[in-house]
Amino acid sequence: MLTKLISKVCPIFMVPENNPVNEKKYLGDKKNDPSIYEDKNNKYIYPLVTFKDDQVIIEKLCLIDFKGDNIYKGIELQQVKQGDIIYYIVLMGRWDEESDIYYTKGVNLDENKYKSLLNKVTLYESDSINVEFYVNEKGIDVYLSLRDKENRLIEFKIKENKRKVDSFGLIAPVGIMSNNPDKFPIIYLRKFNMVEQKGTDIFVKVDGKNLDPIKLFPLCNFKKVYLARYSYFNNIKELNHNFKGIMEPIEINNDVDEININQCIYSINMNNGHPEIKYVKRVSNNSEMRITFSPSIPDIISLKDNSEVRGHFSVSDDEVRGIMGGVYLLKRNKDSINFQINPQKGWQPMPGKLWMKTYLWNCDIKILDEKLQVESKWSRIS
Repeated sequence: MLTKLISKVCPIFMVPENNPVNEKKYLGDKKNDPSIYEDKNNKYIYPLVTFKDDQVIIEKLCLIDFKGDNIYKGIELQQVKQGDIIYYIVLMGRWDEESDIYYTKGVNLDENKYKSLLNKVTLYESDSINVEFYVNEKGIDVYLSLRDKENRLIEFKIKENKRKVDSFGLIAPVGIMSNNPDKFPIIYLRKFNMVEQKGTDIFVKVDGKNLDPIKLFPLCNFKKVYLARYSYFNNIKELNHNFKGIMEPIEINNDVDEININQCIYSINMNNGHPEIKYVKRVSNNSEMRITFSPSIPDIISLKDNSEVRGHFSVSDDEVRGIMGGVYLLKRNKDSINFQINPQKGWQPMPGKLWMKTYLWNCDIKILDEKLQVESKWSRIS
């Protein structure tokens, strides 16, 4: 508590928050009044809220920002796994706000995924990306070399000599760059570390020319650090991809507490004969991500005309509760329903407006018998 207070009073101190949402207090114990429903009971739910896995598993990543080159200003190295094979992806951030992405042969990448996050990207398959990437009790030991599209030799090296690895967790602010998002990226870096200046062997070079790694002005956990960071335990999910089409009802039994739909598990709360969704979770790669709603998402097809439900949600990663929170709103008008989700609470390493708050998921629904005609999409709001 004291360190959080210091970071707010004195901005030269950056103190991370692993769980910025007090989930128990933020969610409370809200329940839907049964009077919001028509008298007829219902036996269907609709998977309007979903998690999907990223196409590749990012096992480790390292980012470094620098100055002194006229094309590039930052490097992100990713060690990824696809089909039990290790590959490497290198994202080169450019001064013109575009990104060049280099990757080793064999990995299957979706260019549209990168465009939805980074806007303007170009992908290059590389014959040779030389990487050594280790994390031990003294920190990171990483080296990268590759030839860029101009045949320039790009290199960087970081070797820490810490007394201990001082990790924390955060949702990476990748989504801040997206102009036209098609999902909400929850890139939770559970074992995230800033590279300390003290005792670290570090360089960035282009064709042998030494560039200047940027030093971060705020102290991170009261230590001088570079604008270089890494993570070696990540849980990456994509929340609510944009969707347009017909959604079929999923029938449930009255005695069912959970149901698995497309690898997502939905917790069912029966409210006077009406199935509500308390949480949605996805378990993959030995990690669970969960979004919990308070009150539960109501039985939308049974809502009375002109009814409205407002609530909170919280996102958790395994035992780490409250990595992100926000609000939701659901309204019915005759046979039309509008469902909105807006993140409101989180932590980010840079000052200014919280990037998550600029994301709004809007879902317009038409009831067609027991089916739903759905059009949902994310947008950025001011």
